[in-house]
Amino acid sequence: MSESFGVSNRTKWSYSVGGIGRDMAYTLISMYIMVFFTDAIGLADWEIWAVSTIIAVTRIWDAVNDPMMGVIIDNTRSRWGKFKPWVIVGAVSSAIFTFLLFQDLGLRGVPFAALFAVFYLLWEITFTMNDIAYWSMYPSFTTDPKERESICALARFFASLGAFLSAGLIPIIYQNFKGGPVRAFFWIALVVAIAFILCQTLVVVGVKEKPIYADTGQPKTRLRDFVRIITQNDQLIIIFLAFLLLEIAFAILVNLGPYFFNYDFGRYGGGEFTMFLGILAVSQLLATALFPALARKTTRKQIYNYSTISIIAGYLLLLSAGYVFPMNMITIGAAGLLLFSGQAFILVLMYLMIADTIEYGHWKLGTRNESVVFAARPFATKLASSIQALIVAATLTLSGLNDKVINPLTEAKKIDPALPTEIARAMIESSMTGSMRLSLRITMMVIPILFVIISYLIYRFRYKIDDKFYRQLIEDLEEKARQGDGGVTLT
Repeated sequence: MSESFGVSNRTKWSYSVGGIGRDMAYTLISMYIMVFFTDAIGLADWEIWAVSTIIAVTRIWDAVNDPMMGVIIDNTRSRWGKFKPWVIVGAVSSAIFTFLLFQDLGLRGVPFAALFAVFYLLWEITFTMNDIAYWSMYPSFTTDPKERESICALARFFASLGAFLSAGLIPIIYQNFKGGPVRAFFWIALVVAIAFILCQTLVVVGVKEKPIYADTGQPKTRLRDFVRIITQNDQLIIIFLAFLLLEIAFAILVNLGPYFFNYDFGRYGGGEFTMFLGILAVSQLLATALFPALARKTTRKQIYNYSTISIIAGYLLLLSAGYVFPMNMITIGAAGLLLFSGQAFILVLMYLMIADTIEYGHWKLGTRNESVVFAARPFATKLASSIQALIVAATLTLSGLNDKVINPLTEAKKIDPALPTEIARAMIESSMTGSMRLSLRITMMVIPILFVIISYLIYRFRYKIDDKFYRQLIEDLEEKARQGDGGVTLT
């Protein structure tokens, strides 16, 4: 590993801080697009199903399209490198569609669904350009596992910070904005879109690309090659499956979170959900900050084991609130601390393991394909999002929550944007039933536990790239490079 490059502080910090705005934008879309449609616009049940189906189908298609984007990025040759052009083009175009998705243009029914489908598809495509280019960039900085862990943890730290800024502040803003929820989302989307562009500009200006391998010895990746690159990289497939199940579990939790706090916990208009997300932010920021030090003292497998136990304990504690333990912020906060700290550690591990499969694929197949391999991560995220969108739609509509509770409150706020919080809470309390609460709990907490357990079992018994194996991979690749074998040369 003596041939790996040092990474400058400018590159490390520009890359990491630049993730704030992009995760603000992604969180706005992933967590609050349905909230905008239910709590600001007030869609009927069939329109919620239409929106959810469009999200699911679009994300499945975009997930399939991710490896294709990876091939395009891997084949890019420009004076700015192969990542930066797609980082900035994707950021600017995606920011525009982020803003457009949160505008009430007065359409309903089929015209509304058709326009949403166009905007959402274009947002998916443009965000993919940025997402794959951004996250496949950092493994090219170095092959040193410790330095790679440090960069990944720092990037995840600022990504978590960006996600919290969106997730934590938006509920307070849209529920208490004097102009009403529709106007609130207009300004929220505008600010987030601008932050997205500015932060990714920092990446383009501040990061100095210094590729590990020269391009001259490796032929361009053909589009048909990406199937071979992915399917023959068995360790990538294992991590993809484990990551997918975890993403589904947490996507369900996060996307049903606003409804749980507004209509089950019964604190509409309050700061409880923001407090919960504050715990999420503190847990994830601390976990990602502590990860490099922890990784020096213990193995990745041990971190994964304890993190999984923490996640399951958090879900069980959250499920018991109001039944076994008191329904208050102490119980819910403790559950969040267990859940989100465990999730943060595993997310960093997942990013590192995906990065390690780049060298594994290079060692096994003879070509280095950062962007194609890293396309597996957004592929899993988007596939998980498509699944959770349908699950959330089923929960809101089949339980009667949207028709009996949310819609009447939304219509009341349209008539009186300054509707007092006490009246809103009284409306919820009078119409919320025990079966609605139970439906939320089962979907939000029981189903995710099953996904987390299955994900752990896949990792525990099928993933084999440990520290010893990885060191051997790098030694073999360096030896091949010195001999002029393996299709690439070290620079």
